[in-house]
Amino acid sequence: MENKALSILIVIQRDIAVRDVTKGALRYIGYSTVNIVNDPKSVIEFLLHEKCDLMIIDHDTITHAKMDILSMIKSNTSITNKRIVLLYKDELDAGELKRLYNDGISSILKFPFQMTDVQKSLSDATRSDTSVVAETYAKIRQLDFFSFMTDEDILKLLRMSKVRRYKTDELVFDEGQPGDRFYVIIDGSIDIRKQMEDGTIERLAHLNRGECFGEMALLEDSTRSARAVATENTMLFELDKAIMNSYDDIITLKLYKKFAYIFSDRLRRADKKIRDLALYSYKVPEAQAG
Repeated sequence: MENKALSILIVIQRDIAVRDVTKGALRYIGYSTVNIVNDPKSVIEFLLHEKCDLMIIDHDTITHAKMDILSMIKSNTSITNKRIVLLYKDELDAGELKRLYNDGISSILKFPFQMTDVQKSLSDATRSDTSVVAETYAKIRQLDFFSFMTDEDILKLLRMSKVRRYKTDELVFDEGQPGDRFYVIIDGSIDIRKQMEDGTIERLAHLNRGECFGEMALLEDSTRSARAVATENTMLFELDKAIMNSYDDIITLKLYKKFAYIFSDRLRRADKKIRDLALYSYKVPEAQAG
């Protein structure tokens, strides 16, 4: 999902070099409408009166501005659904990341970056679902994956996570990419595919509404071993690895407990399949008996 016609606003107040590199990267990728606002006080006015599909703001500006830019955007009904990419240098701890997501950040981008990082972050932001929490909650509440959670748990989870939409045949992640998040299918379906040594693509699994994927790379701290592709218009619940690894609240602990149940069930099914294959292999055909 690359829309090079997006109108992008950069808000980086103090680090001119970072601002210029970011603008240059966007121009290089092919985004022609890139505006800059240096003074945080002018951001709201710009968003209200100028075309802006997406804003990139750095963590330093948010931290040191004398006004709470994110809260002001969130409270203004005309721009509350604005997609916002957070640019940051130092690692964000889980608590800060949760707060920023809750305050309206759509995706994050670490500096220095590669061009692919920029494209991925912009893509994540444009896919970010802006439905009200009540609508997303109603869909999630119906899924068995979240049946172990209370209503309060789910609402809290939504405030520290993201919901993103993918169109048919769009790539969620590719083999070899960092395993930095896991997903639950809210609507739609996903294929897990792998490129074989002879170049052919094999479908390893087809996942439907309510099923999760991507958690193995997250738990093992490894890269993706396969690719995930939407096979229809799909809505995904997405939780960041930094939040999962924080162990700082009951929600993440409950999620790991759910993973344990899922892995246990998969092992039981795999064990049964192995036993069935073993029995089949050792069965002597009647024609050869005696």
